[in-house]
Amino acid sequence: MELFVVNRHEGDQLQEVPENDEQSKLDKVLKKIEKNKKLRLKQKEKQSEIQSAKQKTIEARKIRREIKASIISVPENTNNEFIDKTVEEPIQNESINTEKPSNKKRRLDPALLEGFTVLGADNVSNKTKVKRVLPNWLSNPSIISVNLQNLETKVSDLKQLDKGLRKLLKANGVKYLFPVQAQVIPWLLQSIHDSQVIFPRDVCVSAPTGSGKTLAFALPVIQALKKHTVKKIRALVILPTQDLALQVFKTFKMYTQNTSIDVCLITGSNSFAVEQSQLITENKVFGPISRIDILVCTAGRLVDHLKLTNGFSLKNLEFLVIDEADRVLESVQNDWLYHLEKHIHLEEPGSQDVHVLNLQTLQKHRPPQKLLFSATLSQDPEKLQKLSLFQPKLFTSIMENQEETNNIEKPRESFIGKYTTPSELSEKYIVTSVELKPLFLYKFIKMEKLTRSIVFTHSLESAHRLTLLLRTLLEDKVKVEEVSSNLQGKSRNQLISKFTGGEIDLLVCTDSLARGIDLPNVQCVISYSAPKHLKTYIHRAGRTARAGEQGLAVTLLNKTQLSKFKGLLEQANKTNVEELIIPEDDLEPLEEKYRGSLVELKKIVEKEEKLNLERTLVAKGNKKTRKKRKRQDSVGTGSNT
Repeated sequence: MELFVVNRHEGDQLQEVPENDEQSKLDKVLKKIEKNKKLRLKQKEKQSEIQSAKQKTIEARKIRREIKASIISVPENTNNEFIDKTVEEPIQNESINTEKPSNKKRRLDPALLEGFTVLGADNVSNKTKVKRVLPNWLSNPSIISVNLQNLETKVSDLKQLDKGLRKLLKANGVKYLFPVQAQVIPWLLQSIHDSQVIFPRDVCVSAPTGSGKTLAFALPVIQALKKHTVKKIRALVILPTQDLALQVFKTFKMYTQNTSIDVCLITGSNSFAVEQSQLITENKVFGPISRIDILVCTAGRLVDHLKLTNGFSLKNLEFLVIDEADRVLESVQNDWLYHLEKHIHLEEPGSQDVHVLNLQTLQKHRPPQKLLFSATLSQDPEKLQKLSLFQPKLFTSIMENQEETNNIEKPRESFIGKYTTPSELSEKYIVTSVELKPLFLYKFIKMEKLTRSIVFTHSLESAHRLTLLLRTLLEDKVKVEEVSSNLQGKSRNQLISKFTGGEIDLLVCTDSLARGIDLPNVQCVISYSAPKHLKTYIHRAGRTARAGEQGLAVTLLNKTQLSKFKGLLEQANKTNVEELIIPEDDLEPLEEKYRGSLVELKKIVEKEEKLNLERTLVAKGNKKTRKKRKRQDSVGTGSNT
């Protein structure tokens, strides 16, 4: 019957718990409380340990800082043993004296501080300067004299040179060879003769501008190519500018008279199609055939023909001449060096790598002999590495004040003769203020009665405005013209011809005329804008004192530019540059004239700007008119159809 008994709900009355169960529950609660206490204690201990560790780290750092300070300013009672221990071993003793060091400084033996950089210390010797080690061919060149007054080598004495070339030299008034020609030509001729047996060495020549470098490579190349009867491009001459390329081309044409050698010039002055016809002729049987033996060119135009001219080949190249080599190598125009190397070493399918040196590669892929010429030859290993020179031979010239030290053994890191100028060159500078610089220039021109002189500026705008100002100041008593890259080839050549003929007295130009151009009988070169680089100064000054003639180079400087200019000259070991003083008191009578010239200059410039604006608007209007007519013509044609 108990199965059917139903217990009634009597509310939330607490059931009675036996006494033993209540005690057990209480014990469990107490144990849990005790356990939590222990956990909290452990956490506190861990936190305290972490905090103490941090504190110890801070204290250790503080001790290290104090020790470093003590090394710079060491107390007198500190011995050397303490310094050695703190520098070489970690800090273990926590009882180190951390009192504030004395202000008295004590000089230490630098050997004690070895391996430890002390910031702000004035008693630590400077680090040893790393010395570069140049290859033997750069540090031990063959020395060329720069004295062009006492020429000793007669053309008739150079028996290695072809008789016909000697006759042409005499016919052109060349009786004596310049020092660079007297040394380089015989060496190259012997090298060419020996190349039938041994691989020819590459040649680098660093000599002043106007010292005869063009003939030094032109004559040996012409003599070597006389033996060939089949037309192939066997000599390639690369130059940085059209003017220089034209100048070298004329030299080759002059000395290839009465020979079967054909010379071609490609610089972009003619159309591309005309240049292609000069290079290649089409034969119905044999296809494209070369028409020339020697190619004179600029780097950018060369790449265009390598890519686009069918049949243009340099696989038979024997000589690669790079004149003004430092500037040509700096040029990245069309990546010319990469394309030239790729074309010269063009491989047949399945052939071996051309960089593997063996009998097969020497016979099939013999690279040309490289001839580098410059007044400021680069010694940058990265640039020279690109050329892959083979056992190069260096010829360089030095100034007379260095000749006494020729026999002294040079350190391997020195490159003598990198920057040289002719001994006939006189160099001076004038310190001026910015506002009065044109007036100083005018006064100097009047003092020296200058003719056949060149004035260099840093920009086209500066050259143009200076030309206008000098014209108003000189009042047409001195003929002044400007030459810049804006001038087209024919106009530019005409101006240069007038200058060399004496019709123009002053030529104002940018540095586009500073490289290699042979302008005979230049009396003075003036740097109106101070040169930023030594190379710029060397090439500007090289426009005068050429071929043994006397010349003067003058630089106008602000007071802030003087120290930098002297620093540039020190790089070339130039210590004989004198200051030319023009007192400002001498300029006072010219004040009114100068102000009037500035006013006149402003009027001319404003007139030119207005005229240029009108031309621009007319050109835009004509363009719109042409477009409108085209649209009307197209509409009319559409309606008729």
